[in-house]
Amino acid sequence: MLSKIKYVYFFLIFLFCFNSSFAQKTKNKVPSKYEIQGPYCNGLARVKMNKKWGFIDTTGGVVVPLKYDEVCNFSEGLAKVRIKKNGSSGGGWGLIDTKGQVIVKPMFDWIYDFENGKAKVKADGEEGYIDRNGNLVQ
Repeated sequence: MLSKIKYVYFFLIFLFCFNSSFAQKTKNKVPSKYEIQGPYCNGLARVKMNKKWGFIDTTGGVVVPLKYDEVCNFSEGLAKVRIKKNGSSGGGWGLIDTKGQVIVKPMFDWIYDFENGKAKVKADGEEGYIDRNGNLVQ
């Protein structure tokens, strides 16, 4: 009995470790030409090439150009994007919509997730809240 359990255990490990499609099952079988491609969220996937990030749609078409230093997946139609600060010139975290339009210019040290229509933001040691349009709110 114990040997049968061992075989079943090893068989499951084998399936999990060696089935390359196990962790990557998607409906969209678009071959990726990117160094990194994330999962599709809100119909878009984040992609990285030459140290820059952007977003593609399910056909592989670029929706948001690869110009950001870091991006987060879309959630409720918005994605956090970051441009590194260069000395005294701008940079930081901002928000874009699913069409790539900048909703909040990248200027915050961090933007937390939205909750009840507001997101906590940090900039220069100060904290506040913004709405989904980037307006400061209480």
